[in-house]
Amino acid sequence: MKTVLLSPRTGSITVADVPAPEVAAGTVVIRNHWSLISAGTERATVATGAKGLIGKARQRPDQVAQLIDSVKRTGLADTYRTVRDRLDRPVQLGYSCAGTVLRTGEGVDDIRPGTRVAAAGARYASHAEIVAVPRNLVVPVPDGVDTRWAAFATVGAIALQGIHQAEVVPGSRIAVIGLGLLGQITLRLLRAYGYDAVGIDPDPAMVALAESAGLTAFPRDADALPGLVQGRWAGAGADAVLITAATPSPDPVEFAGRLARDRATVVVVGDVGVAPPRSSYYHKELTIRYARSYGPGRYDPRFEEGGHPYPEGYVPWTERRNLAEVLRLLETGAVDFAGLKPRVFAVTDAADAYEALKPSSGQRDVALLLRYPDTARLPSPPALRTAPRTWTAPRGTPRIAAIGAGNFATRTLFPELKRESGVAFSWLAGGRGPSAAHQGRRWGFDQVAESVDAGLASGEADCVMVLSRHDSHGRYAARVLRGGSALYCEKPVALTEAELEDVAQAWSASGAPAMAGFNRRFAPAVADLRAALPAGAPLQVVYRVFAGRLPADHWYFHPGQGGRLLGEVCHFIDTAAFLAPGRPVRVRAVGVDAADPAVAQSVTLQIAYDDGSSASVVYGGLTPPGAPKELLEVAGDGVAARIDDFRTLTVWRGGRAKTTTYRGAPKGHAAEMRTLVRLVRGESLDTGTAAADFASALESSLVTCRAARSLTEDRPVDCAPATPALAKALGRPQLPAAADAGPDPGGRADGLPSAAEVR
Repeated sequence: MKTVLLSPRTGSITVADVPAPEVAAGTVVIRNHWSLISAGTERATVATGAKGLIGKARQRPDQVAQLIDSVKRTGLADTYRTVRDRLDRPVQLGYSCAGTVLRTGEGVDDIRPGTRVAAAGARYASHAEIVAVPRNLVVPVPDGVDTRWAAFATVGAIALQGIHQAEVVPGSRIAVIGLGLLGQITLRLLRAYGYDAVGIDPDPAMVALAESAGLTAFPRDADALPGLVQGRWAGAGADAVLITAATPSPDPVEFAGRLARDRATVVVVGDVGVAPPRSSYYHKELTIRYARSYGPGRYDPRFEEGGHPYPEGYVPWTERRNLAEVLRLLETGAVDFAGLKPRVFAVTDAADAYEALKPSSGQRDVALLLRYPDTARLPSPPALRTAPRTWTAPRGTPRIAAIGAGNFATRTLFPELKRESGVAFSWLAGGRGPSAAHQGRRWGFDQVAESVDAGLASGEADCVMVLSRHDSHGRYAARVLRGGSALYCEKPVALTEAELEDVAQAWSASGAPAMAGFNRRFAPAVADLRAALPAGAPLQVVYRVFAGRLPADHWYFHPGQGGRLLGEVCHFIDTAAFLAPGRPVRVRAVGVDAADPAVAQSVTLQIAYDDGSSASVVYGGLTPPGAPKELLEVAGDGVAARIDDFRTLTVWRGGRAKTTTYRGAPKGHAAEMRTLVRLVRGESLDTGTAAADFASALESSLVTCRAARSLTEDRPVDCAPATPALAKALGRPQLPAAADAGPDPGGRADGLPSAAEVR
C-alpha cells in the first residue's frame, strides 16, 4: 500500500509502498477515502524536519532536555545511536481520515466491515491507503455525511474540546484568536451552538474566508481592535477567549487579556507562547486553561489502545464522543465544511501538497485533502499449516527471520548477529509498515513479509526471533515452534501461565532448539562468577537494581504489556536462578509503590530454593538518574563475590580478593547471539550449554508469573508448575489441582500480619 513519509533528518516528503497494517485485538482496519492535511500543524512538522540539528534543538528544547537525561542514564555513545536511528527512521504523517472498514480485530463488536468511519490519532489515522486504528478513535459516519467532510472530524474534536474547556453557556460572548483551520472550525461550531462569537486573525484572507461563511471576523491590525470587538457587544468584554493560533509569540495571550471581561476564561488550544501580562490577568483575575487535543482519553493508552471506557457520569465528553458530535452536527447541517474550500491532491501527489504548504508557494490554504483510490486491498490470509512441522537442522547457511524490529533489536541484537559470519537474514514482519520496511532495507532482510502469518507460513526461516511487544511473545513463540523453526524469544517468554503452557507444549512437540533473551546469563562476569562458586553448595544471592523511573505513558504500562515486573524484573529472577544450584520453591513479592504488577515501578522479591539457597531482588524503579544500575552479590561456603554494573567481578576466597575488569561492561548480548547461531546450526555447545537451556528459562518465567501473583495477593506463592506440559518441560512434579499455592491469603507464612491487615 502507499503511505506518506517524512524524513526527520531532511524534512523531505515521499510516497512509499509498505506492507499494510495487520489487524490486532481492539483495532479497526480502514481503507482510506480521504485524509486531511492540517496546514498549521503539519507545516510546522515538516519545517522542523527541514532544519539542521541546531535548528531542531532550538525548535524542541524539551527533546534536548530528554537527550541530556539520556546521556546521564545510558551514556553518550548509546544516546548518539538512538538519535541517529530516529533521524533515519521515516515517520508516517497525518492524524485525521475517513474511509471504509475492511476488517475488525477481536473485541470490536459494534463496527462491521463495510461501515464508513472517521478516525483520529497520530501514528494511526495516517496518510495511507490502509490504516489500523484503535476502536476508541473510530466513529461511524452517518448516512447523510459525505466521507470527504468526515475526514475533518478530528480537527473538529480539537475545536470542540476547546469550547468545553471554556465552560460557557449558549449566548455567551466568545472571541477566537487565530483563523487557520482550527479557528475556522471553532467559529462554525460556536455558531451552531448559539454563541455570540467573533474571530480575529492578522491575515485578511482568513478574515475574508470566515466572513464568506457568514461569520463575524476582524483583522488583527490596530490597537483600537479591542474597542471594535467590544463595540459589537455594547462595550462588554468576552466571556471566554479561545486561542487557536500557532505562533511562538505571546501576543495572542496578551491580546486575549485585553479582550476578556472581568473573571473570564482564556483557553489555549493552539501552540502559542504563554506569557500572560500581570497587568490584565491579575487585574481582571482571569483564568487560563488548556485544551488537550481531541478531549479526555487523549494520551491515555488504557483508553486509546486498551479500549477501556471512562464512566460516563464522570467523563461524559471523551475524545470519541467529541468525534461523534462533530459528525452529528454535519449530519444535521448545523455546520458545513465545504466553505473551507480545501485543495485536493491524489495521495501519489502528496509531495506537491506539502510543497503547497510552504510560505514560498504564495497561497495560504487552511486545509488540503488527500484522495485515495478504491483499489487498495489487504493481502489474503495465507494458508495456515494444520500439522506441526518437526525441526531439522539447516544444511547450508542458517536463515534467520524476525518478528518486530524495535530499538532493542536494531541497536543491540541485529548488530551482533551481523558480526557472525555465515548467517542470512530471511524475512522481517510485525510492527508498523513503514518501520518494518525501513529496518528490512537497513539490515538486509531478503523480504518484508506482508504479515506475521505470511512470514511464518512461508517456511523460509531456520530460526525466527520474536522481538515484538511483550503481550505477543507467548503467542508467537508457540507458533514459531509449531512451524518447525528454531526459536529465539526475547524476554519475557510469556505474560501468563497459560501462555507458558502453550509454549512448553509446542517446544516438546517440535523438538526445535529454543532460547530466551535472558542475556545476563551470557555476560562474561556472570559466567566467571558461576565457575568460581562451590559446586552444589547453597548460596545467598542479593541483586540490587537502580533502574530509574519510567514515565507513566511508557509502553511497559500500556494495557496488557505486563508492566516492569513481568517485563524487566524477570531478568534478575533468571540470573539468580542461573547461579543458585537448587530449584525455586516459593516466591514473595512486595510492591513499594503499587500492588498491581501492571503499574508497579519498584518491587522487592524473596525467592527460596529447594537446596536451602535464597535470593533477594531489590528493583528500584523510582531512583534518580546517575545512580549505578546493577549490583549482584553472592555469598556461599567460603566464598563471597560481587559484580558491579558488569564492569568488575570481585571474588573473596581464603582471605584474598581477586578483581577482574571487563571492558565495555558487556551484558552478554554478543555471546548470546553467537550461541544462538551455533544452536541453529546444530553445533555442539562445549561452552554456554547451561546458559542456552530453554527449560530453565521457562522456569524463570514461571517464577516471574508467580511473583506477579504474590504481589497482587500479598502472600508467598508456590513455584511448582500447575500444568502438564510445563511440568514435563521443567522435569518437576505438577502441583495438584486442589492444592493451595500458598498459605491463607489473610496471613503470612512467617506468622506476621499481611500488608492488607496492617492497612
